[in-house]
Amino acid sequence: MADPHSTARDAIVTATHVRPDGAPAPARFALELRPGQDPAKQAERVRAALAGLDELDVTVEPLSELDPDVLVATFPGRVLADDPTAAFVAAHELRAEFDLAAAEPDLPTAFFPEKEEAGGAGRESVGGFPPGCFAPEEPAIEADPRWALRAMRVPDAWGFSQAQQRPGRGAGVVVAQPDTGVTVHPELAGVAVAPGRDIIDSDDDPTDPLTGGNEGHGTGTASVLVSPESLVMAGTAPLARHMPIRAVESVIRITQVSVAQAIDWAVASGAHVITMSLGGIPSFSLHRALRRAVEADVIVLAAAGNCVRTVVWPARYDDCIAVAGTNIRGEQWRGSCRGAAVDVSAPAENVVRARIGLPAVGQGQGTSFAVAMVAGVAALWLAHHGRAALVAAARARGETLQTMFRRLLQATAQRPPGWDSSAMGAGIVDARALLGAALDLGSGRESVEPPGAGAVETLVAEAFGADAVDETVDWHQFGPELATTVLQARLAGPAERAPRTVVTAHLAAAVGNPALRARLGLPSLRDPATVRQGETR
Repeated sequence: MADPHSTARDAIVTATHVRPDGAPAPARFALELRPGQDPAKQAERVRAALAGLDELDVTVEPLSELDPDVLVATFPGRVLADDPTAAFVAAHELRAEFDLAAAEPDLPTAFFPEKEEAGGAGRESVGGFPPGCFAPEEPAIEADPRWALRAMRVPDAWGFSQAQQRPGRGAGVVVAQPDTGVTVHPELAGVAVAPGRDIIDSDDDPTDPLTGGNEGHGTGTASVLVSPESLVMAGTAPLARHMPIRAVESVIRITQVSVAQAIDWAVASGAHVITMSLGGIPSFSLHRALRRAVEADVIVLAAAGNCVRTVVWPARYDDCIAVAGTNIRGEQWRGSCRGAAVDVSAPAENVVRARIGLPAVGQGQGTSFAVAMVAGVAALWLAHHGRAALVAAARARGETLQTMFRRLLQATAQRPPGWDSSAMGAGIVDARALLGAALDLGSGRESVEPPGAGAVETLVAEAFGADAVDETVDWHQFGPELATTVLQARLAGPAERAPRTVVTAHLAAAVGNPALRARLGLPSLRDPATVRQGETR
């Protein structure tokens, strides 16, 4: 029987509403247990406290077989309301009531815009994002559909492997791609496929239903990764085995739990590389899955992001390889996110890729394509040297495979004149140089990305100034809420840089830094006025 005195239950009712027919994923909260807490007992305790109120039936299950210490509370009959503050209030109440290490709402975030095509070709503002992010198409590219491959010296890398009588074009390497799923397309005909998964519907069919408002995104990103050389375009690793995973209905609005589950499923299913053309806010469930993948010697990459200027998560995590975007002239793509968290760059502006409808290929832009192509380069590297040999070499050097790959990727990158490594990473990926590099190249040099560049503290410093970083804040608990507030502020127009979200009373009570309080629109601690839950700036 439900606990009638559950504060968390009341907060969840406030943060959700009845789920309409055909609505997106149900409301979910991720619950991180403390060391020593029994997952089964905690799950039963949560169920007993939260279940049984109208549509508030709840299931509580482990995030995945690889992570029983993160529970996911799902409310099938309800969806999160369009109020992130209420969702964070509910998460804070869940943490307090069940004595958790942390709790977070599986909040759909709109911090990864893509240029909309279906029903609105050419529109630059997606989901309220500022205009001017996307570049016009370039007619000259129509006669040169594989320019992006040459910019990364991919054909030279193919030829090098062939001349060395090594496996080439990513042969045998399994690349997993959590995205919107894939659909039948001429450019993907003949691709070697590893069994995939639909995380959303919990089945083994990763077909994109083309209903999420971001139709064909997974097909387009897959094409620049594994498309055979037989038609108009080609992927960077046309002989790799593609593992499609339908993890989101739209990369314009992603949820972190489903992406974390996709990573775990890919690792458990034998993926060698994971590429994520998506991004949003920090998440302990996502970060834990990412770390497990790296520890399992899986190479994990993510798109730096589009239009919000600063790198989003999971790319922002130190454990992940973050890929920013360039154009055909080797310059920064105008929409690319940038900053210290970027590791390397790759073509992102007017990259020829598969599209839904006619014509079957066309120019696309976004760091989604940049990261997918770099994932293909990772497959070239693994195939050329042999993954087992590379894992052994990394172990001998006291590195993970991810760390060694990042080091070599950065050490061999092309650096055009005037390159800004503080914004765009070490340079533009050079596949041929990577394959020919000695495995000790770059040892002892500092990564372009400084340690800690992926922390929420750095985002706060970027947006509000270094004086706003509050060392007393529990970043693990409040990081997602702070990141949401800052990213929404960065999406505001030039004259409106104040946060547009409401700050929870929990966060307001935790912030002691006067500068951060001022940036968040909170009263001074010397002000006798109290901070009311739900108070706006």
